[in-house]
Amino acid sequence: MRPLTFLTRSLFSLVLLSVVFMSLGGCLFNNGPDKDSVRQILQDQLDPSGKVIVVEHIDSLNSAEHDQKWTVDTAATLIFKQSAEQVAKSLQSADSASSLLGTVGQIGLMLQFGNFKAGQTQTYHARLQLLKGSSGWMPVERK
Repeated sequence: MRPLTFLTRSLFSLVLLSVVFMSLGGCLFNNGPDKDSVRQILQDQLDPSGKVIVVEHIDSLNSAEHDQKWTVDTAATLIFKQSAEQVAKSLQSADSASSLLGTVGQIGLMLQFGNFKAGQTQTYHARLQLLKGSSGWMPVERK
């Protein structure tokens, strides 16, 4: 009967130790934003249409939680699908209000990134404030 008691104690200790490590693991490993979510947020902020700029991939991602908000420092590789010259030409041919609204955003890209060429890549650094919502990650509205 003695070996059974030792086996029972060992099994209980193993289960207890496993529970403690799982609890600590949940505290130590953050569940911050992933690279795919951050890439999509950057794409939506820079050029939702993807006609001029595409966020090709996230190169680095560092995040920290504070008061249910996540501060994310990221570096991403952007690829320009059109040159600044092509964007300027499309501005001249804007014939409707909706196409004109799209070109306003493209003017902002030209001001932000300068004289870019089609196919050119560029590293882009950003600091984002994100919240985890029921449908995924979203940027915090600035006041």
